Amino acid sequence: MKPCIYKYADIPCRIALTLCCLLATLSASAQDFPSRPIKIIAPYVAGASTDTLARTVAQGMTQILGQPVVVENKPGAGGVVAADAVAKAAPDGYTIMLTSEGILTMNPILYKKISYDSVKDFDPLTIAVRMPLLIVANPAQPFNSLPQLLELAKRQPGSLSYGSAGVGSSQHMAGELFKMMGGVDILHVPYKGGAPAMNDLLGNQVSMMFVQLPSALSQVRSNRIKVIAIGSPTRNPQLPEVPTVNESGIPGYNSDTWYGFNMPHGVPEPIAKKLHSAIVQSLEMNKDRLAVDGFYVDGGSRQEMAQTVQRDLIKWADVVKQAGIAAQ
Repeated sequence: MKPCIYKYADIPCRIALTLCCLLATLSASAQDFPSRPIKIIAPYVAGASTDTLARTVAQGMTQILGQPVVVENKPGAGGVVAADAVAKAAPDGYTIMLTSEGILTMNPILYKKISYDSVKDFDPLTIAVRMPLLIVANPAQPFNSLPQLLELAKRQPGSLSYGSAGVGSSQHMAGELFKMMGGVDILHVPYKGGAPAMNDLLGNQVSMMFVQLPSALSQVRSNRIKVIAIGSPTRNPQLPEVPTVNESGIPGYNSDTWYGFNMPHGVPEPIAKKLHSAIVQSLEMNKDRLAVDGFYVDGGSRQEMAQTVQRDLIKWADVVKQAGIAAQ
């Protein structure tokens, strides 16, 4: 008996039919999305300024999408706990994460073993906000400008010190970038958090700090610390008289930190677009409110966030290498 040469002739048709059904299902699910609450995983404790950022955006998204958007706090291990949970979540758009520059671009460099891959395990949504860092000093210090600070640091290497929230913190990285680009030797004094570091700055136990704008404003306004410069590429509207590091002696310096939103890898494109649009709209709705807390809305594209992550991974790896910071 001759073999039937038509036995598998209908396979291409079956494949095409299956693909059509799959595409139709995805299209329908995207049109219906969201049909239940969305969860934002926040890697910070409730009540922190970053937690407020997550809840502010969540409120706006709830109005835009017509479904509750709730915040679940998962602090711990410098954001690793939250990132691990999101990386393992279903890629259906119902779990997203408030993330930071540190979680995506510093942790992979600073930890020998880490449970997630910044690039492979997540898809970007947007860089939501940027937050400038100020260089502040105790009023008793003998410098009042960046040129004076640099001159003293070069004339007396190691005589100045800066406090930070700990090894690998954004404050630490900003300080090491400053030392590297400015060609100066300033002693790093790590603390277990920003609050004890600020306390020692107020007591003149350390000379200076690189500190986030919201954390420094009240102390600046009460004249308990003095501002030397701002680490942003441009001057800040809340402190327009404060010059940038870039214009004061170290061209190209930028220590801005950022916070953004991402999601597990593999979320369907139509759903990703809806989420991006809702987040950006919510940010714009709350732009003035966020500015009061020192957050400056970015709301860029998903591609821009991906490019920033790749660029910052290289930038901070170079800083860590030159500073001789050992991976933990």
